[in-house]
Amino acid sequence: MTAIFDMDGTLFAGDSQLRFARWILRRHGWRRLYLLLVIPGLVLRALGLLSTQGMKRLFLSYAWGMKNTELARECELFVDQELIPAIYAPLEKRLKQHLADGDEVVLCSASPEWWVSFFGKRLGVARTIATPVQLQGERVPLLPKIPPPGNNRGHAKVERLRACGVDQAQVGYTDSAADLPMLGICEHAVLVNPSASLIRRLPQAELICTEGRYEHGFPYVLRCLIGV
Repeated sequence: MTAIFDMDGTLFAGDSQLRFARWILRRHGWRRLYLLLVIPGLVLRALGLLSTQGMKRLFLSYAWGMKNTELARECELFVDQELIPAIYAPLEKRLKQHLADGDEVVLCSASPEWWVSFFGKRLGVARTIATPVQLQGERVPLLPKIPPPGNNRGHAKVERLRACGVDQAQVGYTDSAADLPMLGICEHAVLVNPSASLIRRLPQAELICTEGRYEHGFPYVLRCLIGV
């Protein structure tokens, strides 16, 4: 049996990309200078002149120049201290049950593989698929490249799953309508804290509603962007 888990919003609340940016900026305050690039990028994105993938590459400029070894250490600490403790109890129980049953568990996330790979290792899953963000040399480049098929979202998830030999799965877990293509290769869908519109689109899906929600909205996003 194969089970596919989305990560952000599914295994824990919120967006790990915002969380990791806040983590880095709190620990390396001078890196807030990245806002000189990100603020114009946000304006271009709002005007439709910058793609989601382009914005992601620009957003990662908070790590520009960081040694790859230092980035790896930060990712490990971030996963252990912030992500692992935040896992929803019902999802942790479900994931551990899949592992105990000997199922193939695949973690498939749109977040950068920088920390998703460490998260997958901590969970003990068979395979981790995320947005590949290329590192060149010994330090993080200014605009790290994302190879085709690009940001690991929507149909790109299905492409990467199939490239890894996962053509179908028995169950898929997600919180987002962006994962409808992924759920299309799953026999059974499990929706975590879904919106009403997503429930209407998948009326036969199993629902898991957790207690407690992560802070969200513009004030929260702004605090993450400036690292406070």
